[in-house]
Amino acid sequence: MNVDDYTLLLLTGCRSGEVAGLQWADVKGNRLKLRDSKTGPRTVWLGDQARAVIAAIPRQRGVAWLFWNPVLRKPVLRIGNHWPSIRDRAGLPGVRVHDLRHTFASHAAMNRETLPMIGRLLGHNNTQSTSRYAHLDDNHVLDAAEQIGAAIERMIA
Repeated sequence: MNVDDYTLLLLTGCRSGEVAGLQWADVKGNRLKLRDSKTGPRTVWLGDQARAVIAAIPRQRGVAWLFWNPVLRKPVLRIGNHWPSIRDRAGLPGVRVHDLRHTFASHAAMNRETLPMIGRLLGHNNTQSTSRYAHLDDNHVLDAAEQIGAAIERMIA
């Protein structure tokens, strides 16, 4: 795996095992059809940036897997092994691979996506699970408080 491959995790909100297990047959235009995930088969919708990352992955003739180790001649099924060195080079000590999934959900929340929509993007069955992923930074919370205050002030005036 290289840094661009971890970008796919960040751009999709997928779990590392879901991305590591991808085969070319799972890529269906603007979506991934995951055969197996923590919650069973599911669809992952791909934005332009995620499709560009996939398009940049070299296809190996006769190889079904997106992530293939040509030296060992087998698929790369565990992508977390390379994460510590990538994380350290990026200056992100203590950040886990799974935190990329949280980052995806948090950005969705900060862009005003609803918990049900974020849950659908992550493949969650209930919003209680999703609420643990969607974190807001202080600026977004302050912005919301300002907007609510302004709306109430307009009602009073």
